[in-house]
Amino acid sequence: MKLALASRFQKARAGGPQERGALVDLLHPEARYVTLGKEVAGAQAVADELLGGGNGELARRLQWQPPQAVDAQVRLTGVRRADTRDRGLVVTLGFEGNTIVLLQEQRTPAPPAEAQAIRLPDALKRRIDNALVERHPMLLAHVGPDAQPILSFRGSVQVFSDDQLALWIRAADGNFLRAIRANPRVALMYRDEGTKATYQFQGRARVTADEGDRQRIFQRAPAAERAHDFAMLGVAVVVDLDRVEGYAGLGPQGQVDGIRMLRDAQPQ
Repeated sequence: MKLALASRFQKARAGGPQERGALVDLLHPEARYVTLGKEVAGAQAVADELLGGGNGELARRLQWQPPQAVDAQVRLTGVRRADTRDRGLVVTLGFEGNTIVLLQEQRTPAPPAEAQAIRLPDALKRRIDNALVERHPMLLAHVGPDAQPILSFRGSVQVFSDDQLALWIRAADGNFLRAIRANPRVALMYRDEGTKATYQFQGRARVTADEGDRQRIFQRAPAAERAHDFAMLGVAVVVDLDRVEGYAGLGPQGQVDGIRMLRDAQPQ
């Protein structure tokens, strides 16, 4: 019975607004719909959300698999069509008698963006250069001498070119510099919890001996960072980027302005 009820639900939702009455009939009067960041209660409100909410149009574009029993519940899985970049949906249905009383819906990850050659967008450059003053300091990972990853926040991270980052390291004889001489591979992370903007960077770090570059990197570091090294006793490090991935935020349809950049990708 549950599988048959789930199939009827699937058909009614796919039919769009004209099937709203049929959808309401399948729902318990106190049905609840739960998805990330949102909960709706009552059969009428749940039907409206299923048909016209954030996932309503997406659900009608997907290819739905046959219902699958999972313990006392039923799972519905919608997968994207091959010619789209849609995310998929997974809906778990709970039952009371011959009605659906609980609907839990989540999106599956979007397919990866097509790789582009590394060229940092201007908006991302601004984020990086203002990370510390906007209270989003960037996290850096390097590999220690025992092959153990080590994490630290670095306030001086800045854009050096379209495919390079840079930072000022105050401890000229510190562990970080010794580590990148042995293994230059590093990773950095930017996160703005307010907008959900999230970016990961991977590359190879090296000390630059060019005095002009050294002066430029120090002067472009935030004032709070320069204040820790008035005498400029530190060194400048450049990171040649090999991979950049992330997105500018999260919206009703998922990730906003997602990017995937690789050093060896061919320009599009």
